[in-house]
Amino acid sequence: MKYAIWLDGVVLDVDLTELLYKKFKGDKNVNLPYTFNVHKDWEDFYNKMKGKDIVFLSPYDERTTKEIVEKVFKNDAIKFIPSMSKPEKKCLGRLFSEFPEFQPLETAIIGSSPLDLLSARFYDSRIKVLCVNRYTSCAKYSPYLMASSLEELYDLMVKLKL
Repeated sequence: MKYAIWLDGVVLDVDLTELLYKKFKGDKNVNLPYTFNVHKDWEDFYNKMKGKDIVFLSPYDERTTKEIVEKVFKNDAIKFIPSMSKPEKKCLGRLFSEFPEFQPLETAIIGSSPLDLLSARFYDSRIKVLCVNRYTSCAKYSPYLMASSLEELYDLMVKLKL
């Protein structure tokens, strides 16, 4: 299994759901706040996931994403895609075109909002979406897995051999 993990909400302690939806609806005056603060369950989850094939998805521009990556991931060499719009279909199209080794049936998207689920569903309904409920429940769009923390999500992933 290959993994695409959203920086906002899953890693960073920031909720962009409403702002990203406004941007999706055409509001040109949307500024996305960012932080270097990560969720308390992130570090343990990340340490368990190291060595797996992961691409980080970021709604931020390239400069901001690079700054976040440098501070949060320090010296780790990671793959990421900046300027990903949610919930647009083309968003995940970029993942699969820029990283052709990723295929919808073998990819799990780890997100934290309904927009993360919709992005995957708009692109290909066969993509497994794993959702950690942070600020908004993902239940409305029936994720493949849903958990209240990354620790719980990881345990479910292990049980299901994801």
